[in-house]
Amino acid sequence: MLTPADADRLIVQHLGDTPRAAHTRFVACVMRQLAPGFSASADLWEVVGLCHDLDYFHSSGDWSQHGLTTVSWLGDSIPVEAQEAIAAHDHRTGVQADTLLADMLKLADAVAIIDQRLGRGPFCATDRAAPYAALRRQLSDRFYLGDILERYSEKHGLSFDRIVAIVALAPEQ
Repeated sequence: MLTPADADRLIVQHLGDTPRAAHTRFVACVMRQLAPGFSASADLWEVVGLCHDLDYFHSSGDWSQHGLTTVSWLGDSIPVEAQEAIAAHDHRTGVQADTLLADMLKLADAVAIIDQRLGRGPFCATDRAAPYAALRRQLSDRFYLGDILERYSEKHGLSFDRIVAIVALAPEQ
C-alpha cells in the first residue's frame, strides 16, 4: 500500500509547490485527525487526503474525470475503498460512494475550501447554536459547502466543536 511519504512525493510530482498542494496537505491532516475517532487507519485516511486531488491540473479541462484519473494512476496501490472515495469526492464525476471514508473525504475537502475562503475565524467565532447556517451565510455563493459539512458531520456523529479542534491543528494553506 502507498504510504503517506509516497503520497507526498506524488504531490510534489503532480502538484508541485502550488496552492493545490497546500490544499491536499490540509485535507490529509484533517483526515489523519478524523481517523482515530472512527477506529480507522490514520495512514490510509491521510493517503486518501494526500491523493484526492493529484489529477487536479490534468483534469482541469474535464472535471467529470477529476478523481477518476488519480484512481487509474494509483491502481491497486490503494485499497478499493480508497479508490471509491477519491473517485466520488467531486460530484461532477457522477460516481457515488457513501462509505465512511468517502463521506469524511468530502467533509475534509469542504472544510479545506471553507478554511481557504474564509480563514480560521468563522470556525472559531461561528454561533454554536446554528454553526452551519452561519457558515452558509458567510459562504454566500458556495453555501453548499456548509450543507456538505452539516450532512456528513450529523450522519457520523461528528460535533462542530470537534471539527473546529481539528482545523486548529491543520497547517495554513
